Amino acid sequence: MSEAEAEIAGVMKKAGLVWLSWDGRRPAPAWFATVDGAYVVLADGSDGDEQPLPGLAEAGAAEVVVPAKPATSRLASWKASVRRLEPGSDEWTAAAQVLRTERLNASNLDDQLERWEASADLLVLEPTGEITEAAGRYDERERAETPPGSPATTKGKRPFTLHRRSKRRPKLS
Repeated sequence: MSEAEAEIAGVMKKAGLVWLSWDGRRPAPAWFATVDGAYVVLADGSDGDEQPLPGLAEAGAAEVVVPAKPATSRLASWKASVRRLEPGSDEWTAAAQVLRTERLNASNLDDQLERWEASADLLVLEPTGEITEAAGRYDERERAETPPGSPATTKGKRPFTLHRRSKRRPKLS
C-alpha cells in the first residue's frame, strides 16, 4: 500500500459520508461502504428511492471530499477513478451485501438487492494517489455557493404548538 493510499484509508475510516464532485457539478453527499479495501457507493441515476448521483457512473473520475465529524471542515480531499460493478458478478454481490448492512432507513428490504440490480449502479471509487487536500495542506479556494432552488418556503403563520405559554397575560379586574 502506498503512502497516499494509507493516508486515504486513515481518513476514510473516520467518515460515514463523503461529498462527491464530478463533471463540474456541485458536490453531492453520498454514503459509502468499505468492501475489501475498496470504497463503494450506490448511485441511482434516476429519481428512484436511493441516493441520486446522476452521471457519476459515466463520469470516470470524481473528487472525494471527506468531512470532519463536526461537519464544519474537511479532513481531506482526493481524486478517484470511478468503476461500475457488473450486476450479478461475484464482486457486485459481495459489495451489495456489505452496502445492504450499511444502508440506514432502507425501505422494502425484501426486494432491495433486486431493485439495486435493476435501477442503480454500484460504483467503486479507486484512489488515483492524488490527495488534493489534507491536514496542513488546504487550498484557499472560496467554497461558498448559492443554495440550489427549492419549492420549500418558510412564509406564513407560525404553527400552533401545544403547551406553550401565551405571551398575553389575562387582565386582572
